[in-house]
Amino acid sequence: MSNLDLFLLMDDDRPVPQVPRIGEVRTRVALPASRLPGLDYALNPYVGCAHDCLYCYAPYVTKRPRAEWTVVLARTDIPQVLAKEIKGKKGMIGLGTVTDPYQEAERHLLLTRRCLMEMVPHGLSVSVLTKSDLILRDLDLYKELKGEMGITVTSVNDDISRTLEPGAPLPGRRVAALSRMADQGLNAYALVGPLLPLLTGRDVDEMVEALSSAGIKWVMLDRFRPRPGMFDDIARRPGGEGIADRLEKAHRAEDYRGLESLVRRKFTEKGIRCVNAF
Repeated sequence: MSNLDLFLLMDDDRPVPQVPRIGEVRTRVALPASRLPGLDYALNPYVGCAHDCLYCYAPYVTKRPRAEWTVVLARTDIPQVLAKEIKGKKGMIGLGTVTDPYQEAERHLLLTRRCLMEMVPHGLSVSVLTKSDLILRDLDLYKELKGEMGITVTSVNDDISRTLEPGAPLPGRRVAALSRMADQGLNAYALVGPLLPLLTGRDVDEMVEALSSAGIKWVMLDRFRPRPGMFDDIARRPGGEGIADRLEKAHRAEDYRGLESLVRRKFTEKGIRCVNAF
C-alpha cells in the first residue's frame, strides 16, 4: 500500500469505495507548453477526473481510454517539480486544461493549492477552470495572483446536471461560488460550454438569470463538439443508450448559430460580455 493510499484511508469522511480509484503517477513535466489560445503553459495536477461528464473531450485529447478516465491519478510530486521549472518563466498558466484541478481528490491532497503557493512569488498569471466550489478554499492565493477564475455552468437544471455531469457539484453551488468570487473583486467568469443541444428556451433564460444575478461581468461560450466515438462510449454506460441517442439526435438537429446567437443576445441584454472559447 502506498503512502497515498494510507493518507486517503485515514480520512474517515471519504467513502471507502472511492479509495481504489485514486492512484499515483510521477510528474515528468509540470509546465508543458499549451496550444490553447491565450495560455503559455498548462498545469494539470491530476490525470483523469471523477466528475465523469459525459461530454468530456479530455479523454479523447489525451488518448486515455474513456472507461479509465474516472480512475484518477494524482501527480503527488508536481509541486516540487513545478518549483524547479517555474524559475524564469513568464506568461499565463492554464490550470486544469485537461482535468478538473478541484475535483474531490484535491480536497484531501491539496496539490492544486500547493502549486498555487509555488506560483505566487513568481508573479505569473493563472487561468483556472473548474466545476467545483472547492475553489473558494483558495481565494487567499488567487487574490495574490493575476489572471482569471472560471467555473463551468452548462445549465442550472439539476436534472440535466445529474444526467450529464454525475460526479460534479450541482449548478447552484457553482453559481454561488461565482457570486462569492465576484463579491471579492476577482476576475470571475462562467464558461457556458458546451452549449448543450438539449437546452430549451426556458433553460437558457434560467441560466442567464442565475449568472447575471451572480454579479459576474463576462462569460465564455463554447459549442458542443462531440469527438469520434463519444456517443458510442456514452451508450456503453449502464443506462446510457437512451442518453446517447437523445444527445446525438439533438446535436444533429441543432442550429448552433441560432442557439449561440440566442444565448449571446440574452447575456448582452443583461450587460454581460460574451467571448468565444476557441
